[in-house]
Formats: sequence, C-alpha cells, structure tokens
Amino acid sequence: MQINSTTIRLTFLGGALGTLIRFVLFFTFGDLPSIVFVNLAGAALIGWLNGNKKYDTDTLNALWKVGFAGGFTTMSSFAALIVLYTQGIGWVAIVGTLLITGLGLGAYWFAFVISRSKNRLEGDTK
Repeated sequence: MQINSTTIRLTFLGGALGTLIRFVLFFTFGDLPSIVFVNLAGAALIGWLNGNKKYDTDTLNALWKVGFAGGFTTMSSFAALIVLYTQGIGWVAIVGTLLITGLGLGAYWFAFVISRSKNRLEGDTK
C-alpha cells in the first residue's frame, strides 16, 4: 500500500468509525459478547475483502482493512479478558481462547470463500 495523504486520512477515518462502533457495542452489550462479535465480524470483513480482488486497492485497504477493521477489532481487550479468566479458572480461558480464535479463522475463511465465489460468478477471474 502506498502511504500518502489520502491513505493516511482514510486510515484515520476508518479507524475512528471502527472504534466508535466498537465503543457503542461494548457500552450496549458488555465486554464478552462484544469482544467475540467484533473480532469475528472483523475477521469476516477482512476475509470478504481479501476474497474479491476488486476491493484490493490502496484506498479501500486503508479505509476498511487497516482503518476500520483495526479500530473495530480488539486484540488488547481479548488478551485482557484471557488474563482475567486465567486468574480464576485457567482451563476456561484456554478453551475460550482456542474457541474464539478458531471461530475467527472460520469466519475469515467462510467470508473469503463466499466472496471469491461471488466474484467468479460475476465473471471476474482475478
């Protein structure tokens, strides 16, 4: 990706939007449901964008992948939640971590495959 004033502005805009939506979700639904949702939805979004090459431009990558998904998803909250759970019931934290990580990979893969299939049906072989 080319770093220029446009991609910097789009990254900032996407990051602000993603962070705002994540904040509203956390405030509305609480920590655990929001952490799971934002990380799965963010993985699916990046899978969808990576599956369709028409979305592979510097401006769209800056806005949606780096900016929005970067601000929307939350590795730090996920890590903090794991630490909190390990202080009480370690095996629950381990199982939860593996489950959320596996679901995130599955969400990415599923969205990637669907996007790639849709792309091919529309006749774009890129």
